Amino acid sequence: MGATLQLYRVLSPAVAALVPLAAPWHRKLAAGVAGRRGLAQRLAAAAPGLQGCVWFHAASVGEFMQGVPLIHGLRDALGVAMPPVAATHFSPSGYEFARRHPCADLHEYLPLDTPQAMTRLVTAWRPRLLVFMSGDVWPNLVLAAHRERVPLVLMAGSLPPDSARLRGPGRALYRDLFDRFAHLGVVADADRKRFRDGLGVRAPVSVTGNTRVEQVIARFEASAGGEVSARLSRLGGRRLVLGSTWPPDERLWLPVLPELCRRIPDLRVILCPHEPHPEHLTRLADRLAATGLRSTRLSALLAAPTDDPTVSTSTTVGVLAEIYRAGQLAHVGGAFTTGVHNTLEPAVAGLPVIFGPRIQNAPEAAELVARGAAWICREPGEVLARATALFADPAALAAASAAARRTVLDQRGALERSLAVLLPLVRRVNADDT
Repeated sequence: MGATLQLYRVLSPAVAALVPLAAPWHRKLAAGVAGRRGLAQRLAAAAPGLQGCVWFHAASVGEFMQGVPLIHGLRDALGVAMPPVAATHFSPSGYEFARRHPCADLHEYLPLDTPQAMTRLVTAWRPRLLVFMSGDVWPNLVLAAHRERVPLVLMAGSLPPDSARLRGPGRALYRDLFDRFAHLGVVADADRKRFRDGLGVRAPVSVTGNTRVEQVIARFEASAGGEVSARLSRLGGRRLVLGSTWPPDERLWLPVLPELCRRIPDLRVILCPHEPHPEHLTRLADRLAATGLRSTRLSALLAAPTDDPTVSTSTTVGVLAEIYRAGQLAHVGGAFTTGVHNTLEPAVAGLPVIFGPRIQNAPEAAELVARGAAWICREPGEVLARATALFADPAALAAASAAARRTVLDQRGALERSLAVLLPLVRRVNADDT
């Protein structure tokens, strides 16, 4: 064990003890602390039904969604031989989403990463395989599992070029950790090179792809003929979809929407807040009215279509994929706060994408930028210029649209490649048990 990892192991209990003290000043942290009350007892109670499980860990919603196809794929391949499945989540949003959309035998919070907590959990569950999704790799958990000879795998892994894991103490720490893995499955060849050449890991690394792609494609195909998409298309004109927006995303667009609507007279804007609370929607309507734009709820517009240019706000969660299908250009929110939301959904629908600067959580967003299908915009003037240029040049818009869709479709096969890594490990452990 390297010196950096030893230091982390020594300091981690003190850091974990400070978390509840910091919680009152951080809403998400407070939710995580509250959700972990009684966690040790819940995990111990679940242990008898999870002996020999396949254990998936995902930080939040996006990472969990990458793991869902793998869980279903393993069950389809193994049938009655499939062991129990445990899924742990670090963030409250990931945990709550998984509880509403369960696919494992257990969904729970991951304990804070201390040697004692992780040793206790690994010893109680005795997993046959531990799969980390994307990159939420916790050192004490890795050490506890490795000590018990549990095979460790990374799936849909990414390593951005500006990652702290490639520099200084982070490089030493994560090289030490990843060298204990049986296999690293990464999203793209650039990630593979950074793991091998930049980080210097000696564990096997292969490009397995982004497993979330299959789900995105399936949802897009299932949305064909959807009523929302069909009604929007019948309205005519061109459509800008502002999807999963937070207040910073709205501050980017609202000041320039009047001028954009003036330049593109047939433009319709569909604004879909990430959290469409009534109070927030009312504030949005007031702010739009102050700029001279009339707004209406999307449901009202679809019920009584009008030819007047307008901004429509969506109050319904779960129809964004259908809305994207009817659009020509999208903005995806989140990239001014914790990280950009799902850029694959608009891309598979052939929409070029605009977002803010924080895209390190989504390698597919960087790939869209590299292919000329997406742009990072930080100021209102930038989005006005970019949107105007695209809408005013049908050939450029069509080229960006084709590049966006190709970016998604080129990743097909990620599930098959990922299962090719996981199945031999599960089957080998099964054989060792017999």
